[in-house]
Amino acid sequence: MTIKELQNKIAAFSKEHHLDSAPEYKILDAVSELGEVAKEMLKMTDYGKSGMKFREEIKSELGDLLYSVTTIANSLDIDLEEAVNSVLVKYEKRLKKGGAGSEND
Repeated sequence: MTIKELQNKIAAFSKEHHLDSAPEYKILDAVSELGEVAKEMLKMTDYGKSGMKFREEIKSELGDLLYSVTTIANSLDIDLEEAVNSVLVKYEKRLKKGGAGSEND
């Protein structure tokens, strides 16, 4: 599945189930989902007491996050494939200057 196909699938699902909301609420949802990913990572390391041990639950949490981010892009009419390609070009330029951080812009 391409990124565009994923965006279309999520848009259709959201419309079918009346899950539309304003972008600012979608952003809050994405932040919440990111928090759930972080919590799962804490569990995977026993809250920093051990090395990471994979847990299946991380897949669902990352899926929730991807869904949330995609709904944001859809509500703002942003083509995620185009956005990711642009970011890769930006990082490539930064890496040529010595690192991936924004200090190399």
